[in-house]
Order: sequence, then structure tokens, then C-alpha cells
Amino acid sequence: MQSRSRSRIVAGAAISGIAISTLVGCAGGSASDKTTITLAGPNQFTSDTDSFGSAWDDLIAAFEADNPDIEVKTTVLPLSSWAQTSSAQLTAGTAPELIFAQTPHQPDQVASLSDQLAEPNPFSQTSRPWIEDFKGDYFGGPNKLGTNADGEYEAIPFNLVAAGLYYNQDALKSAGVELEDLATFSGFIDACGDLREAGYSPVGLDNSGLYPAWTVVALGSMLLQSEYEDLNQFDANGEAGESMPVTVKSLAHALLTGEVDMTGPAFQDTLGLLKTFVDECGTENWSGVPAQGSLSGGTEFAGGQAAMAWGTNFSGAGLGDVDFTWGTLPFPTVEKTDSTFASGSDAQFGVNNGGTAYMIPAYVQGAKRDAAITFLQYVSSPKVKDWLDATSSISALVDVEDPSSLAALTQGSWAQLPLSGQAGGLFQFPAAEAGQNIFEGYLIGSGDAKSSLKQIQSSSTEWAREQAAQANWTEDWAQ
Repeated sequence: MQSRSRSRIVAGAAISGIAISTLVGCAGGSASDKTTITLAGPNQFTSDTDSFGSAWDDLIAAFEADNPDIEVKTTVLPLSSWAQTSSAQLTAGTAPELIFAQTPHQPDQVASLSDQLAEPNPFSQTSRPWIEDFKGDYFGGPNKLGTNADGEYEAIPFNLVAAGLYYNQDALKSAGVELEDLATFSGFIDACGDLREAGYSPVGLDNSGLYPAWTVVALGSMLLQSEYEDLNQFDANGEAGESMPVTVKSLAHALLTGEVDMTGPAFQDTLGLLKTFVDECGTENWSGVPAQGSLSGGTEFAGGQAAMAWGTNFSGAGLGDVDFTWGTLPFPTVEKTDSTFASGSDAQFGVNNGGTAYMIPAYVQGAKRDAAITFLQYVSSPKVKDWLDATSSISALVDVEDPSSLAALTQGSWAQLPLSGQAGGLFQFPAAEAGQNIFEGYLIGSGDAKSSLKQIQSSSTEWAREQAAQANWTEDWAQ
């Protein structure tokens, strides 16, 4: 646990208004001697609308000092619209040199980095290929993790990501709730009642689509394991076989062939437990609370009004000055008394490549592309250690240790990736729906579980068609 005092800072708070392009750092020499590149994406770390925080500013300054011929600018995009903005710019050919990896795109819209990854990273001081500097369980490795539908590496991870529930120890104590009360789903729901009676929102929530999706990943790891085992039919190379986690091709195949029925009882139980969690534990009227980045209901939690909140490991960086003791814990275990489909195993979420990662638009060429690649090499080398520590980030690199404060999110069953993966498994949406909360209608009571799942499967199938087209799969089922 961590104990802090003084002012309250929100990790990943929502950003509104016009994106501001900010020059971060400065190096010697005239402007004409430099190649200027811009990095644009959402702020995953702080509520600052001008930069990704002081640690980022320090990283940029260090990069520019080490590379005086390159200047880096940072554009912070609003959390509510960054995906649409970045995708539209990419399509129009106006996106900057480095864009957030989760930008909806086609593989041919971004540069392949496979050739560069086959060569040593000049900042790592090793003779091995750059791709071997990364932890192969999360990026690269035998399963070629991180490649796109064309089999190319297109984005470089600056870190890895894990998520879990942050808790306010002082709030739990005042409500008479012990950590062991939160170990099972039924115990967690009971504790939420005690916390609400004590005047707290049990779990701070906002209208982001992240937190219901994360909850479904956790629930699915306990209720939908057999569903994912049945559809696991393609390996990392797209050939007949299996993969851990299941490949996009396996998911798309199951959806396009109708092999999976997402309106079935196990899926209905999963959605039902999600609604129970939100109704019994979430902030009242959460759907009217703007999304607040990597910490759900971040203002409410950091202000001491919410006892718990979903958050990534990045969230801890924004809790340095709150006036309560905090810690992290995994999602509770669903038991057979909660659902007959429960496996009896503890929840899984996993550490994975899906945090801060950036890619280069395909139309960026010449000196600007070279400068962008240089930056990606720099932030995937030991040079990034101070920034990782300052932002509570998990290292993607074999030669850089993780901050000790992250142990609660990186150990035990919770740290193991479920078969569905972290990215939602079958619960997907096409590019046109990027950034939306696909569960919101059901959660606010506009439909029952079965009808909601029918619509979700329809959206997921549209996503599968997009994946098949992008990958140019030639099988009959993919046409």
C-alpha cells in the first residue's frame, strides 16, 4: 500500500477542449539544423492538457539532449475524441509523425517496423536484434505478438499495462470492510452495501467504455473459458492450431461462421454479473460522468468520495499526493453460487502489451521517418527507466526492472493473461464504433441481456469482417 498527503491529483483525468501542441524540451543549435517531429495521443497519466506530465517532459528533454538534431513536440488529444481525430487525420494524410497505436486504421496506413526490429537498437548497447530487447511473452517472441493482420510490426510499446482495483484503505476501515471481504464476488457486493451506507461510492465509475470492458475480461476469465477453448483453432501464423491467447483469426472465424452464440446462458450470466457489479457498487448516475482516463471516476476516488476504482498501473502515478492510504487488489472470484458457469478459479487479467505504444503513418518519409524511428528506439531502451518509474509503468524490456510498487498487479493469478486476452475477446466493435461503451445501453436498463448480446454479437461480427478484409484471408468463411 502507499500513503500520501497534501493536494489531490487525478490520474488520467478527462480532457476537454481543443488539443494543444506543446514544445517539450529544448536542445542547442538552430531550428534549421533540426528535424521536428510531433507525437499525438491521449493523456494516460495526468490531467495536464498540455503534456503527459513532468516525467514525460524530462524524457523528451533527455532525448533532445542526446539527439540535438531532433526536436519533439507533443500534442495532447482529448480523451473523448482522440480516436476519431487521429483516425480522420491518418486517412486525410495530416496526422503527425507518431500516433497512438490504438488509432483505428488499416495496416497499409502505417509504416512497417519489422526491418528495423531485426537490427540492433543503437540505444540498448547490445548486439542482439531490437525485437529481442522486448519481453517475448508480451511483444515479439515465438508467437510474434504485436504484429498486425499483415504479419508486420507496426507499433513500439513504451511499457506494458495491467489493471486492477485501487482501494482507499481509510474508507474501507470506516465502513468496517476488510480486504478479505472483497475476495469473492458475493462478499464484494455485500461490502459495497456497507460502503454506500457509510457515505461512499463503493466503486468510482464514469461513462468510459474501459471499465465495463475490463470487468467483462475478468468475469469472462472465470465464466467463458470453455467458450474460448472451443474457438481456439488458429496459431500465431494463421495456420490450424492453437494460441495463447486466442488469435484474432480464431475470434473472427467463430463470429463469421456463426460457430459461437453470444446470446447463450454463459454470456448472459457474464453480462448479468457485470450489471450487478455496476448497479450495486458503481457511482450513482455514472453515465453522466465524463470519462476520466486510466482511473475510473478518478476525481471521485482521488477526492476520497469513492472507496475503490478500476485503474491501470499508470493510475498510481497520479495518486502521489492524496490524503489517504491506498493499495490495489484483483477482481473478486466468482463462485458457483454466483453462476453455475463459474470455473472456481480466481480472476485473471494479465500483464500485456497494450499500454503506451506509438506508430508512424506510412506517408511519413525521409528525415522525419528516421527521426520518428530514432525516438521509438530511444523510448524502448534503458534510457526510459526514469520515466517508467515515475509513471508506475511496467517495463516492456528484458533489461529494465519494474517498479516495486506494482507487485499487486503483476503477481499471482491476476497477472496471468486469460485465454481471451486483454483486448475484449469476442466483445468487439467495428472501427466506426471505436471508443464507445458497447455495454451502456444494457447497463442503464434499455434492454435485457439476451437482446443486448444479440446487438453486441452483430457489432463484433462487423469487426470480424473488417479483420478478415485487412488480413486478406483467403478461406471461404472469410469472404
